[in-house]
Amino acid sequence: MDESGNPDVISERAASDARDWVVRLSSGRMTEAELARFKAWRAASEENARAFIRERAFWRQLGALDLQAGQERAPRQPASLSRRALVFGGSAAIAASVAVVAVPRVRLLWQADYRTAAGEQRDVVLADGTRVTLNTDSALAVRYRQDLRFVELLQGEAMFDIGTDADAPFRVSTFGGNTDAVSGSLSVRALDEEATVTVMSGEARVAAPALEDATAMPVMAAITIKPDQQTRYRRGGSPSPATEIDPEQVLAWRTGRVIFEGRPFAEAVAELGRYVPEPIVLVDRSRSHDPVSAVFSIRQAQAAVAALAETQGLTARRIPGVMIVIS
Repeated sequence: MDESGNPDVISERAASDARDWVVRLSSGRMTEAELARFKAWRAASEENARAFIRERAFWRQLGALDLQAGQERAPRQPASLSRRALVFGGSAAIAASVAVVAVPRVRLLWQADYRTAAGEQRDVVLADGTRVTLNTDSALAVRYRQDLRFVELLQGEAMFDIGTDADAPFRVSTFGGNTDAVSGSLSVRALDEEATVTVMSGEARVAAPALEDATAMPVMAAITIKPDQQTRYRRGGSPSPATEIDPEQVLAWRTGRVIFEGRPFAEAVAELGRYVPEPIVLVDRSRSHDPVSAVFSIRQAQAAVAALAETQGLTARRIPGVMIVIS
């Protein structure tokens, strides 16, 4: 029983001790003396016994999620392998996961001229005066030529305030498609094999798929989008018809916010997940399609994930450097 008198509450100290014991028991290397200390600790109080039962159930649940965690979303940064990581993985499985993540990461770092980490935003000014704001976990390659200001969004999201240059159009390429403009402001997002192009000012011409020759617009169906309009296309597909959008909601990330209006819960989780370094595993999917309407601060992304989980009566538990589990 804790100080509040509630017999069901488990203190952080008891929970922490229980987690340590679960890890040590799972290691298979406990001595007889250590096992005796564990039994004495568990028998010392009812709270300790309940804490151990709860933590053991939690870690067993993680064991079943080993493969799912990698499928949900690869970790954004390779993490050191702690004893707790080994509890639900196994050294071979984790090594394989790190290899799968590391190879694309190295390739991305090699290609990118500008990069942001999870939760980071960055402003850069290109040679022609174009101002670029990179959102979280984004990568941009700059390939300017005399006749074409060409950039490639390799991953993530970026806002472009295009510098005026009458002699060379400005082109953003991603997922095999091209977005061309002469001036104005536009946002391009490249996630999950889908590109989203939004225009705030000026006009942009969007066509996909693009030719390998980055200097030539492909001869195919293309659309022009105007201020406060948006289009989407998937890799290998053509852009959808332009739709009207609310720029305050789409570009809320520039002011440190993310706005959900009737967004399915699972999609909202995935969106907030872009701003934290650990992958998020959604265990309870019964509420995946429930609509969520809320405003969260991306500058306090971990607290936002916990608050989002609470809107559905769920709990977010973070294992630093490994994952966040919502259950």
